[in-house]
Amino acid sequence: MGRKEINEALKAQAVAMVVSEGLSVRQVCELLGVGSTAVRRWVDQWRVEHEGPPPTPEQVNADQRRIRELEAQVSRLEGERELPKKIHRLLRAGQRSAHALIDALKEAYPVSDLCRVMEVSRSSYYAARHRRGRVRLDRQELAQVRQLHAASRHSYGSRRMACELSRRGTPVGRHRARTLMRAAGVWAHAKRRHRYRPAGSAAITAPNLLNRQFQPAQPNRVWAGDVTYLPTRHGWLYLAIVVDLYARKVVGWAFSRQADATLVTDALTQAWRTRRPFTGLLFHSDQGTTYSSDRFTAALGQYGMVQSMSRRGNCWDNAVVERVFRSLKHEWVSGQVYPSHEEARRDVTAYLSFYNHRRWHAAIGQRIPAVVDALACRTPIGVSKVG
Repeated sequence: MGRKEINEALKAQAVAMVVSEGLSVRQVCELLGVGSTAVRRWVDQWRVEHEGPPPTPEQVNADQRRIRELEAQVSRLEGERELPKKIHRLLRAGQRSAHALIDALKEAYPVSDLCRVMEVSRSSYYAARHRRGRVRLDRQELAQVRQLHAASRHSYGSRRMACELSRRGTPVGRHRARTLMRAAGVWAHAKRRHRYRPAGSAAITAPNLLNRQFQPAQPNRVWAGDVTYLPTRHGWLYLAIVVDLYARKVVGWAFSRQADATLVTDALTQAWRTRRPFTGLLFHSDQGTTYSSDRFTAALGQYGMVQSMSRRGNCWDNAVVERVFRSLKHEWVSGQVYPSHEEARRDVTAYLSFYNHRRWHAAIGQRIPAVVDALACRTPIGVSKVG
């Protein structure tokens, strides 16, 4: 067997096997076919020259990452060296604003580098860009917002305004509607909520069968009623309503100068004639004397209805009807005193029609009560008249 040729690659391999891989000199000699004296000399020579172990794979990777970082830094510096020339050309072409220069160069250079070179803070650049990107307010949209706001007696907030604009062919979201309302100088007028005192001991005349279950599965299953007053210059005018809880639609109402059993019975009769519900409908009200009167209870029996009453002094048991009255007083009447009973009757009747056929109702998914009722009953949408 001839003598093995010794070269630098063989020496490096032998040293690495001893120093890095931990093999013995004898093992390296058997694997490479070289003498032990030569291997020991190579290892001692390498240790004298390097005074430490050879680099590990992790150290090699770290060095490679550092090399890539330095290369990227060199590339960035070379690009920045070209920036003044490009900026000069853009200035000569008519670009005067630093933000405009950044816009023109941001495809080729990072925005952070451009802002640093031109001494512009990134926050101010992005703020100016956001202002430029806003949708311009259309004068026709603003006029439409003012018209709808006036038609709702200044009651529409951003949610209902967005629904109404979308229905009229201008699809917008709530936040866009809010922006338009601010630009138009309109906002929803609302009064402070009334706080009720806690109720005392109950004196029940009929059980509370409803028990705040305000979402029946079908129309004409649960109705609720109540009475409110309207101020006029000729004294109070009283209003009684009947609400179908399924679609939150006012299905019957009546006016009178007296808050008596005749008033609430007329409202119930008007609702029954319009709807003709099946026997067993649940009618809920408070414990007012008008609803516990013989005349009214007799009408319930005649129409095959079951009576339910709130606990004494607990308005939340009849919250749906209370909410209708609150909307009427805050969105429409808004503290005004009507000049006459007839004027109050006409104006409130207009609101009830608006409430049923045009007002968006949050409790039924921002839909219109008459639409929800018609889809459930499969009947045409029509405006019922007060008898």
